[in-house]
Amino acid sequence: MTSLFFQFLLYSTAFIAVLASNSVAEEQRRIVLDNSQFKESFLDKVTVSGGIRAGFMYQSPLNRVDIHQLKVHIQREIEEQDAMLCVNMVSRDGRYSASWEYALGKQHVGSIAVDLPSRYQEQISGYSPDALVVLAAITKKDCNSSELKYVPTSWGGANSDYIIYVNSGNTDTIIGIPGHKERIQCTKIIAESTIAYDTRCVVGKDILNEPKSIFLVRNNFGNRLPNVEFPVR
Repeated sequence: MTSLFFQFLLYSTAFIAVLASNSVAEEQRRIVLDNSQFKESFLDKVTVSGGIRAGFMYQSPLNRVDIHQLKVHIQREIEEQDAMLCVNMVSRDGRYSASWEYALGKQHVGSIAVDLPSRYQEQISGYSPDALVVLAAITKKDCNSSELKYVPTSWGGANSDYIIYVNSGNTDTIIGIPGHKERIQCTKIIAESTIAYDTRCVVGKDILNEPKSIFLVRNNFGNRLPNVEFPVR
């Protein structure tokens, strides 16, 4: 009986140690940016829109953006020691924008919280999660590389489908997936200001369960425009 008791005690201690180790490991999954890494601006008026790709996020359960609840989701293990995380943020009205780079290195699957040293916390907190979006990508060494592959982010939780935010202008946009006959319809965003992006495309999690490129297929009053590749890691 004594032997069984000590054996049970040994296993229990080892189990608790594993839990504690995992807990510490998760707590360490946080990116802390300083002011020199984080570039941002908030303008009174914006009249020029940005690029076609604006954001790639999970649908958020939050009512308002909380800069303490931004997460980057690593869906597949990163084995490259020189992996870089490249991030752009933009508000739908185009007034707020931010960008930052981070030497990520090797990472296991899971979410990474981000501490944003923003000077505009009050203004940011006035946006809904749909009105301030994040586009994050991973590449090797240099964020100017043409080999960017996108990873989803979220404001708060991440148990939902993905949303790709697009600046489509006067074009109608759908999502084309190689090997799939079905195409995903995107919808125009109805809002007072849609300078930085004006379209949202909801993509089911099962569609992106492995690395692949999907394409933004655009049509401008019957004229087919070049497809825009969206490579997902």
